[in-house]
Amino acid sequence: MNPKFFTVEEATALIGFLESALERIRRNRQRYLWLQEEITILRVVVECGADDNNEDAKALEEKLDELAAVDREIARAISAIGDTGCILKDEEKGLIDFFSIQNNTVVYLSWQKKEDTVSYWRSIRERDGTVRRPLETSPSK
Repeated sequence: MNPKFFTVEEATALIGFLESALERIRRNRQRYLWLQEEITILRVVVECGADDNNEDAKALEEKLDELAAVDREIARAISAIGDTGCILKDEEKGLIDFFSIQNNTVVYLSWQKKEDTVSYWRSIRERDGTVRRPLETSPSK
């Protein structure tokens, strides 16, 4: 697969979509954690000898199904971000990179949730993915 290259304007135009997708991921991750807690408690109860007709056993099966559905929703949101050509670098920080060519150099444009525009870049050779430079500075060759 060839990478998609973005202009600053193209990358900035995706911010609304990216914010929405990141929020879906965040909400579903939280729901996932809550479900895991409920499942842990229900498993303890069921493992104490509940039969398949026990309400807790039924609730456990429902929660396991719900957990799988939430996991699929998280995967869909992550995939939707990837389908745009963006690279999700850090889910919790909401850090997204976009391949770009700036001053004849291939770089990543870099955006983080709550930023209004794509205003940063970083070298594709930079090992530390947190080092971001303002777009006003020219990428090094």
